[in-house]
Amino acid sequence: MDFYAPLFGYLAVVFTISSFVPQVWQSLRTRSVEDLSLWTLIIFVCSSSSWLIYGVLIIDLPIIITNAIVFTLQLALLVLKLKHNGPRQPKTKIEHAAIWVKDLEGMSEFYAKYFQATKGSKYENPAKNFSSYFLKFDHRKTRIELMHNPEYLPKLENGVKFNGMAHLAFSVGTKQRVDELTHQFKTDGYTILGEPRTTGDGYYESVVADPEGNTIEITI
Repeated sequence: MDFYAPLFGYLAVVFTISSFVPQVWQSLRTRSVEDLSLWTLIIFVCSSSSWLIYGVLIIDLPIIITNAIVFTLQLALLVLKLKHNGPRQPKTKIEHAAIWVKDLEGMSEFYAKYFQATKGSKYENPAKNFSSYFLKFDHRKTRIELMHNPEYLPKLENGVKFNGMAHLAFSVGTKQRVDELTHQFKTDGYTILGEPRTTGDGYYESVVADPEGNTIEITI
């Protein structure tokens, strides 16, 4: 018994230290600590320092070694968190893709039937003879917009009308970011197709053309 007790003590040292090394290495390598809770790290540091003091007082080498190293690793994470804990830049994501369709109801039923899309409320703008549906997939994380106007379809350069992809919409998080990015596009010489505004269906957005003329919406 006297032999096994220290053995398992040192095994605990190895496993406890090893559990923290991957996270510390990942954070040091990427300089990313966004997903780490500040208060959790503070509690960890307090816990390991308390165990370290306890180990010293009772002269228990496994406890001392374990918590001295763990305290150092946790303190490194805490320093990184405090250093990089400024305001987060909102992450850009594709908000939706928009498609011009001839048969709005038929197309919305097609995506609902075969791809388990959830159809939202129909939006109608009589002044522009425009109607649309948003279809949501994957617990609302992915969306497409089906758009219809019987009097208007986008045109190719040769004047031929077509249905299909109309634009990509990117969500950038805030109105301020929409304004900043639109200004950046303008400064860099890109064509602004629509200045920042709140649309009839409640979106704050601007519209720009990418280098090959594709329409890009920038929204919250």
